[in-house]
Amino acid sequence: MKQNKYLLALSILVLWGYSAHVSFAQTATELRKESSIELHFKDKESQLPVYDVNVWINQEAIPSNSQGLIALPKDIKKTDIIKVSSIGYKTIQLHFGDIEHKNGQNVIQLIPDTKRLDEVVVRGTKSSVSVNSVSSTINSQAIQGAMGKSLASLLENVSGVSSIQTGTSTAKPVIHGMYGNRILMINNGARQTGQQWGLDHAPEIDKNASATIKVIKGAESVRYGSEALGGIVVLEQKTLPYQVVKPSGSISTLYGSNGKRFNVVAEAEGTMPFLRDIAWRLQGTYINSGDASTAKYVLNNTGYREHNMSATLGYKHGKLRIEGFYSLFNRKEGVMFSAQMGSEELLQERIALGKPVYVTPFSRTITYPFHAVNHHTAIGKLYFDGGKLGNYFYQVAFQNDNREENRMRRAGPSSIPVVSMNLTSFQHLFKWDKTYDHWTTELGASYLHIRNKNQAGTGIVPIIPNYTEYDFGTYFIQKYSHKKWNAEVGIRFDNQETKALGYDYTGSLYGGHHNFSNVSYNLGFNYRPSENWNFTSNLGLAWRAPHVYELYSNGSELGSGMFVVGDTTMHSEQSTKWVTSAVYKNSVINARVDAYLQWVNGYIYDEPSNQFITVISGAYPMFKYKQTNAFFRGIDFDVKVQPIKAIEYHFLCGLIWANDKKTNNYLPFIPSFRFDHDITWQNINIGKIKAYAQLKHRFVAKQTRFNPQSDLINFTPPAYNLFGAEIGVEWNINTSNKLHIHLAADNILNKEYKEYTNRSRYYAHDMGRDVRCTISWYF
Repeated sequence: MKQNKYLLALSILVLWGYSAHVSFAQTATELRKESSIELHFKDKESQLPVYDVNVWINQEAIPSNSQGLIALPKDIKKTDIIKVSSIGYKTIQLHFGDIEHKNGQNVIQLIPDTKRLDEVVVRGTKSSVSVNSVSSTINSQAIQGAMGKSLASLLENVSGVSSIQTGTSTAKPVIHGMYGNRILMINNGARQTGQQWGLDHAPEIDKNASATIKVIKGAESVRYGSEALGGIVVLEQKTLPYQVVKPSGSISTLYGSNGKRFNVVAEAEGTMPFLRDIAWRLQGTYINSGDASTAKYVLNNTGYREHNMSATLGYKHGKLRIEGFYSLFNRKEGVMFSAQMGSEELLQERIALGKPVYVTPFSRTITYPFHAVNHHTAIGKLYFDGGKLGNYFYQVAFQNDNREENRMRRAGPSSIPVVSMNLTSFQHLFKWDKTYDHWTTELGASYLHIRNKNQAGTGIVPIIPNYTEYDFGTYFIQKYSHKKWNAEVGIRFDNQETKALGYDYTGSLYGGHHNFSNVSYNLGFNYRPSENWNFTSNLGLAWRAPHVYELYSNGSELGSGMFVVGDTTMHSEQSTKWVTSAVYKNSVINARVDAYLQWVNGYIYDEPSNQFITVISGAYPMFKYKQTNAFFRGIDFDVKVQPIKAIEYHFLCGLIWANDKKTNNYLPFIPSFRFDHDITWQNINIGKIKAYAQLKHRFVAKQTRFNPQSDLINFTPPAYNLFGAEIGVEWNINTSNKLHIHLAADNILNKEYKEYTNRSRYYAHDMGRDVRCTISWYF
């Protein structure tokens, strides 16, 4: 899709330096009277903004800030030559006096470089999206605006994406009805491997460390490997600020009323003074939240603490670039009391009531039960431009995930976790590509080794056995690019071997050795008949082996309050997905429609067995994993209308149907019909202050496509409406300092409601009103 082609250029960030903050656009003559001159950059074909640009004046590099703007010194002359570059666009040189002045702004039009854009998947150090894939991009401004919210809730800004929740703060993204291990998470180029233990754990990712997030809606197993049945979420960082002299950074603070939480995010980056070829970045996040609240009562023991940090160091010289990255994600989260019942009768009464019986006042204390995770990631990258020999990229990644679950023990100290698991993984990825004429050939290979080990001495039988997993894959992609259209074909072979071994509650040894092999393919096509129209179609065959959790689980999930039982006889899921996108845009409207069909042979899901089980910690409803053939289809709408420059209306809508092909019954936990829309009053200029305001509304329908036999209760929650508002001001203090204040409110009318895809809806309602205030300083 053409729009996605240009958004792809935003994902490969170029030299990033000190933030240039300027006064608002005026005429060229008036601007010279101010302290700086503001430049705007646009894609010449799509007229979309280009955010990541570098300008050279007298051999000095000036990078754009997070809004894609560059401030030039006021004493620049008309005859001075400036050089402008951005990856994915042709480098241009022009005199300052030749810059186009349009609608009160100084605008430079950048010409797309088709060949470079097609090869950035390999040439860049970051994960990229093919122009032949149906995808959407969330930029840095949207990420910053979602501070204090979960990654899954941020992704809901993309049409066709929702979330499946467990409680108040644990959420995973859902793309076209697919969730869990069918959504592949790529964080800074590495495959996220921490999500191996069911749905009651959120991704161990700090979204605040990302500059852009891309959502791919196709089944992209060829490029990314197995498990990408529903889609891929690619989180990318900014390119390190090589050659930039002055360090830059930001610090943001937030207070949220629901949970009385506070959040701090800080970042700084620069280069070594003794060698500008070496660049660095440091980033950190701290969150402290107490009990969340619904519209009418407190959800006791739902507070959480989060401490995250990351560090990146890189060296770039000539055709060689070497980078190292380390991150730590540390989170401790309380588990809502009402999900833990002492007897079957009490549990059934609580499910029938649908909310807690006893509620205590707000508390910031996290007590038993709770779970904690500590996730380490280390990544090394090597990129080499071989010229005529092609481009080479190698990446190695190590992840270590420690997860503990603590409950109130009736015998023995509760400080001893009932579940303690350690997951380690090693990943190796090699890519090579070469572009010639209109063709690009790409070859790649990957190897993944995962080991899960349960800690001995907990006194509780682990929910899954110890296991090791080995995954080897190799792929080939051939792409063709023309003026108006692009096409690609890819094929991949994967082999996954899993060995599991453990002891069950009877002391008997159990486990097994599984070997899964599969060939997947992908066909993609993009056609741009005119500047207004863009069509993309993608057909992919993807697969996913059943996870150890689905094969062998036999125990209670702490977060959801369910007892889950696996099935060792299950085979791999095989999926064929066809997604097609059409985009129309002009100066007033930008409309997009995505339609898809997906057939899944061997779709795995859990459903209640109509049984309850009582163990030492209490009574739980029993859910069992099963397998069937499924058929998914749906359509997404994304429409933006801007009748005048200051007003923009945005509408998002998603419809999905999912059936069991054997029985024709509806599948569980599929999002119901919903739409989001908002109206924004933007670019309100008051001197050096720029302001904006937004009103938003979400409608979620009652899920009528529902099989009562697949749930604990035979009805779904009623439809609901949520209203929200945002207002913000941005003050450019000078060319190197900016202050941003953002005030937002969700569920502003304090509506009491339940979301069908929240696995804790049996015990409580969803969150009530939340008012957030964010203050950010960029320097």
